Amino acid sequence: MTDPLDPPRHPQQGPQPSQPQPAYGQPTSGHPGDAPAHGQPAYGQPAYEQPTYGQPAYGQPAYGQPTYGQPPHGYAGAAAPLHGYGAVAQPPAPAKPALLPAALPMSGRSFSMALQPLERRVGRWFLAWAIAIGFFAVGQVVSIALLLPGLLDFFSTLDPTQLPTDEAQVGADFLSAVLGTPLGMAAVNLAWAAMIPGTIVAIAAFGQRAAGLASSVAGRWRWSAVGRAALVIVPIFLVYIGISLWLDPTVEWQWNPNWGLVAVVLLTTPLQATGEEFTFRGLLPQLMGGWRVHRYVPALVMLPAVGLVILLQPATWLLSLLALVAAAVGPWVLPGRFGNAVWTGIATGVLFGAMHAHPSVSATLQLALVGFTCSMLTYRTGGLEAASVLHTANNVFIMVPLALTGVSAFGSAQPVAGEDWLAFAITAAALALAYLAVHLTMRRTQRLTEGSAAADRLEPQPAAQQPAPQQPPAAPVH
Repeated sequence: MTDPLDPPRHPQQGPQPSQPQPAYGQPTSGHPGDAPAHGQPAYGQPAYEQPTYGQPAYGQPAYGQPTYGQPPHGYAGAAAPLHGYGAVAQPPAPAKPALLPAALPMSGRSFSMALQPLERRVGRWFLAWAIAIGFFAVGQVVSIALLLPGLLDFFSTLDPTQLPTDEAQVGADFLSAVLGTPLGMAAVNLAWAAMIPGTIVAIAAFGQRAAGLASSVAGRWRWSAVGRAALVIVPIFLVYIGISLWLDPTVEWQWNPNWGLVAVVLLTTPLQATGEEFTFRGLLPQLMGGWRVHRYVPALVMLPAVGLVILLQPATWLLSLLALVAAAVGPWVLPGRFGNAVWTGIATGVLFGAMHAHPSVSATLQLALVGFTCSMLTYRTGGLEAASVLHTANNVFIMVPLALTGVSAFGSAQPVAGEDWLAFAITAAALALAYLAVHLTMRRTQRLTEGSAAADRLEPQPAAQQPAPQQPPAAPVH
């Protein structure tokens, strides 16, 4: 009788011998105690190439571990994989993300935008202002100390009963006695010279490599750029200042040289002009032009400066307000690298002219145009070198001839900034020619930053897109 569970047999096949079945937990060989056949696992052991309990199969990740070439699960900075085995969209984040805002500069930024984005560096921004103000205060202290002998001499010889009734004459006498001396000129020049290290240290607060950005986008002061700019600017300004002084009726030409003034002009005026460039074409534009989202900040920066200038020189209050308007409106209507250079140049240029406290509107506009041209030279060359050369040439070529006549430019009315518009037209022509000469002869000068990988990660990037899953090919229809 056959068991209904036995497999069916062919009718020609004879009865099969029954095989004893192993007991539960015994090997399938002939006897319970026999060793397993060759290649067969013992009881409770996994078969070949099968994972042990709790262990992943070969080539499979352990529990909680990512597949090879994939970022860790839950990692915020991980990017979606791209096509290709193990390729990712972005490099892994640095080990210390808190240091990322200190990385400078980003790629393709002009000089006034070298500190972008300042929204990621607010604390360092306030620190830079504190450092700059501190250096400026130290420069003023040095200036006052050098002016003390002249002040004491003026007031000790002052006779109240013989004071002129004309207030303008009293002011002229004061300027001649205090600022018209070699010591007085050195006091003014060194006060602005203090802003060269002041600006460098202030910008250094933004992190590694930041100090060099105070001079140029190349991260250093480029003496080669100074030489190339001087070759074209100095001859132009030599002719320009010569014509202006020759046409100025206020200059009394006489050979009465004050060699002390000549020495002070030659030694300290380049420092004074360069210090003003570091302040008005370096520090201010960079601390205003680096804001991308909070574009109202430049107006807040200009507000106290404009208020102070209006208080000291009410005659040019309208021009001072123009500087404030440029800082308030410029970031919104003039985007991009060139637009940033234009509105920062207008704001700082007009403020530069108004701070000279000249009562003439045409003279203030003339000085503002000098400042704006220096801003555009800074944009065109990527640094302060050409602007410093132009500013130095302007001041030296004015002050040396006056010193040879025994007159200090600080102790009398400014000779070139005349009360007529002819001087303004001559200045505009000379500045345009100087800019064109620099533009044509310094084409290869670096004008944009070369960024670092860490700094470029501060730029908002579009989210990486997941590749569409590939569907298996459809079975052919017969």
